[in-house]
Amino acid sequence: MEILASFLGGLGLFLLGVKGVGSHLQQMAGRRMREVIGRATGGTLSAALTGTLLGTLTQSSNAVTFIATSMVQAGLMPLLRALPVVAWANLGTAALVLVASFDLRLVALWLLGCAGCALAFGLDGRGRWKLALGAAFHLGMVFLGLVILKSGAVPLRDAAFVRDAMAIADHALWPPFVVGALVTLVAQSSSTVTILAIALAGVGVLDGGQAGVAVCGASLGSGLSVLLLSGGLRGTARRLALFQTLFKALGAVMFVLPFIAWKIWPHLPVPLASMDLPHQLAWLFVALQAVPALVIAPFMMLFPPLLARLAPATEEEELARPAFLYDQALEDAPTALSLVEREQARLLDRLPGLLDGVREDGAPPALPAATVSAAGQAVEQAIATFLQSVISKGALEEQLQRAVALDNANGLIGALRETVTELASVLEQAARRGEADPIGALVPPLAETLHLMLSELHDAALSGDAEDVTTLRHLAADRSEMMDGLRRRVFRAGAELAHEGHELLFRATTLFERAVWLVRRLAQGMETEGPAARAQLSPG
Repeated sequence: MEILASFLGGLGLFLLGVKGVGSHLQQMAGRRMREVIGRATGGTLSAALTGTLLGTLTQSSNAVTFIATSMVQAGLMPLLRALPVVAWANLGTAALVLVASFDLRLVALWLLGCAGCALAFGLDGRGRWKLALGAAFHLGMVFLGLVILKSGAVPLRDAAFVRDAMAIADHALWPPFVVGALVTLVAQSSSTVTILAIALAGVGVLDGGQAGVAVCGASLGSGLSVLLLSGGLRGTARRLALFQTLFKALGAVMFVLPFIAWKIWPHLPVPLASMDLPHQLAWLFVALQAVPALVIAPFMMLFPPLLARLAPATEEEELARPAFLYDQALEDAPTALSLVEREQARLLDRLPGLLDGVREDGAPPALPAATVSAAGQAVEQAIATFLQSVISKGALEEQLQRAVALDNANGLIGALRETVTELASVLEQAARRGEADPIGALVPPLAETLHLMLSELHDAALSGDAEDVTTLRHLAADRSEMMDGLRRRVFRAGAELAHEGHELLFRATTLFERAVWLVRRLAQGMETEGPAARAQLSPG
């Protein structure tokens, strides 16, 4: 029970910490941060050194894999540059075997203590370091979770059933290989299992061949543990975990084959035969991390398409990925701003579909409105970061004014998306009351009216035509008096409505008013900017 509790507690901290690191890194994903990470991983050698350093500091290739996944998801590092970081992080974990005094627990406590106190007492540079401190705190949770996972497996070292199983196995190779993989799957650390194998070999429980294949099994178990921890991930977020699993499996296969050969032909030469067994096992662990990295280095370009086939992007990820923004466009401000307009028009095109679930003629939505809304929020964040980069690089006054206007429009689009999403949820609740109910009867007219406005908003954004914008402004005229009259009529028609009904009516009409107001604000922005200042917004 103690081992199980440690495993569940450590796993909970680990997963929550990884999620928090990813969330904070995504908010920090500005142009400067991308440049720093890009320089650190720009070449094969620098990426390998960065990965080795991270592996040495964290003493966990699993942690580096998920940290790199968070950075890829946040746009701080492309997948191709993350692959050598993850591959060479495994070599850094050999420090625990070669230098047993390393204590990851202290790193976790320092991170949690320093970052936690700084956040609690407001020592965040007036908000400038808040995101970085939040990422550091969650990184400490990742490390602490791994420490708990490993400490929970410590009793396995002295467990009688482990020694008994090894004694029953005699000199067979497959039992220690399987046990090494399974124990690593629980302990979440191949280096810990390697140290255990060295200890058991030192007291004569394992011979050299058994200890060696146990280390190889630990490598495979480490890869399987990454796959287990990534069970909740889908699409691109799962690719680095799959790469790490393939990497570990390759190393296990490469090095277990010689042990089988030595078992069959005992007279074959053994490398490092002059060393004692513990040092041989330690260097075997180092070779398990370094040799596969060297073997796959020339073929690194083949892995992104392979991983894309094994873990294709989900529909949600495709929606959350900008279609028109790319860093090279920042060199020309007019082009960059035109691309922002295209991206915003793409966002506006999604808004009418948020109401399909409550419209009479609406097709069944392929994805829930909340999922589409979350994807839209990710694109809005990318647009905001892109516009900040345009402004920071400097441009003509007219271009800067246009960038500020687009940034304001981006905020309005985000507010409109949130409002329409919430309204769709409220109308769905109202629709369940039935058309005979006064509130249920409001769902079709409110949904169809707003759907028409949102469709016109998208058309006006595409065309930039003055007549379309004027028509949109008339459609989005102030509806406050109409909504007040509608509330009074419903109250008179359903005087016996319960408190929940009155609250539902008020929320639906208030959200509708706010949506109309936001559409009107966006129309006013289009009218002020004028067609001459707008690029043609063809979605192609």
